[in-house]
Amino acid sequence: MQEESVQQMGIIESLASRMALWMNREREGDHIDYLKMKLGIETILTNLSKAVIVYGVAAILGLFLQTLILHLTYAVLRRYSYGLHANSSTVCSIVSIVLFIGTPVLSQYIPFTHLMVIGCGLLFIVLLYRYAPADTDKSPILGAERRRALRNKSVVACAVITGIALLYPDPFIKSLLMLGMAIQLVMILPLTYKLLKRSVKNYEQYETESRSA
Repeated sequence: MQEESVQQMGIIESLASRMALWMNREREGDHIDYLKMKLGIETILTNLSKAVIVYGVAAILGLFLQTLILHLTYAVLRRYSYGLHANSSTVCSIVSIVLFIGTPVLSQYIPFTHLMVIGCGLLFIVLLYRYAPADTDKSPILGAERRRALRNKSVVACAVITGIALLYPDPFIKSLLMLGMAIQLVMILPLTYKLLKRSVKNYEQYETESRSA
C-alpha cells in the first residue's frame, strides 16, 4: 500500500516517502512510525530546497552574507514568536526570495542611526509582548505557561539583537538586524492575519473544548 502511493507524489514527498519506508523497514516500525518519519524528512528536504534557491540567488547577486545576516536575525526571533506560514512551498520560496534578497538591497538606502535602533527596538518589544507568540490553525500553541515562556524569550531575543545593532558601528549591518526583526514582526501582527484572512489565537478553540469536555 505504501509503495504504491509513492508513485503518485511530488519529487520531495516521493523522496521523503522512500527514505521513510527504508528506515521504517530497518527498525521494523509500524505505519504511524512511517508517517512520522516521512513528515520529518519531508520538512527537512523542503527547507533545504528553499534554502538552496534563496541563497543560490543571493550568491549570484553578491548578497549572500547580507541575506544570511538578515535571515538569521529573522530566524532567531521567529523561533520564539512563531507566526504566519505560506500556504504552499512555492509561495514560501517566492516570498522568501523577495524578502530575504530584496530587503538587503533596500537596506542600503535605509541607514539606521542609534536613535532609530532604540526607537524601533522599543516598538518591537512592545509588539512582541502584546502579540507573541502567534500561532496558526494547523499549529496552535497550547498551554498558557508555554505561551508566556515563548513571549518572554521573544522579548529577550529582541532586546539582545537591538543591543547588538546599537553596538555595531556599520549602519548597513544595523539596518539588516533591525529589518530582519521587522519582517518577523509583520508575521505575527493581527492586521497581517486579517489581510490574509487567517484566524488568530487558534489555541482558544482547543483549550475551550478541553475545558468543556
